[in-house]
Amino acid sequence: MSRLLFLFFLISGNAFGQWNIDSAKRALKIYKLGSYSYHESFIGKSDFAAPLILTRDGGAAKFGDDETESVKGGTLVKVDKRGKEQWKYFIKPQFSEIESQSIIEDQKGNIYAFVLSYDHKRYRGGTQRVLKFDSKGKMMWDKTYGLYSVMKSPTFSSITMQPSGQLYIRGQMVTDVPASGKDPLYRYWEGWINGEGTLTQKTGEVIDWKAGKWKKWMDQQE
Repeated sequence: MSRLLFLFFLISGNAFGQWNIDSAKRALKIYKLGSYSYHESFIGKSDFAAPLILTRDGGAAKFGDDETESVKGGTLVKVDKRGKEQWKYFIKPQFSEIESQSIIEDQKGNIYAFVLSYDHKRYRGGTQRVLKFDSKGKMMWDKTYGLYSVMKSPTFSSITMQPSGQLYIRGQMVTDVPASGKDPLYRYWEGWINGEGTLTQKTGEVIDWKAGKWKKWMDQQE
């Protein structure tokens, strides 16, 4: 049975062009892509980056770790409103490995893919990498934001698409060298990425995960 025919049976209960998150989950399950748990809570929220999104043309897209290839990486797949695969792209690691995070679409149908890039020779933690694809699946750019170091390396906790076409990102980043024997202090971080991949960013107060608004925020994530 072809993949298209299989997808047809999965979504035949819905009118074509009437995808919802549940039908998209069922249909795209056949790709067997691992999902980034930290961004799963954003699935179904309009204009939020998530491992699975509904697209403006009535279709859907999914992104996740793919271990079916000889090299572990991430696969981004785009299907149309009939469930037909339009394009698929396998993202390879630049160094040691990558961890697939989420995707988001802009008003023009371009899709941005977010991954954590790892280089274990320099830093055990991941550094943010973003790739932009046009509506046909052609990669437009591939950029890394931050250093392969605990310093100056932002973590993307939530990503939204703004009406202006800019990506708005919230997260945290270490800006100060920690004292000897002490854990680093993470500061609240905000970033804006435009269509060309240029990042504008700023950092704020030190985050105390166990107190006040930060504890409330963490409790909401559980």
